[in-house]
Amino acid sequence: MKYLVLALALATTPAFAQVTADTANPLAGQADAIEAGHALFGQMNCAGCHAYDLTGGMGPDLTDNSWQYGGKPGEIFHTIAEGTPRGMPAWKDKLTPDQIWQIVTYIQSKHAN
Repeated sequence: MKYLVLALALATTPAFAQVTADTANPLAGQADAIEAGHALFGQMNCAGCHAYDLTGGMGPDLTDNSWQYGGKPGEIFHTIAEGTPRGMPAWKDKLTPDQIWQIVTYIQSKHAN
């Protein structure tokens, strides 16, 4: 049943062009999405720059409240999809919008509020 709920949520997630800075995370707080995002964080080597505990290294800390490119869900999505001018690669050609939302969900689960 939990996979059906995740599948339905993913079916209604916004595509790249539809995501704005104010777009809410359609998977926010969902345990399956957090787990999938955690797996993708490792598989896509996000930890190589952001560390396995998300506290940063070559890339910025993802657990604090200082976000250079914005910490709202839609802004995080955009940063992952489009990359940044100072080192973050764009992932929109390697990840689906659903996968990016899963990573956003994982990051949000670890972010200090």
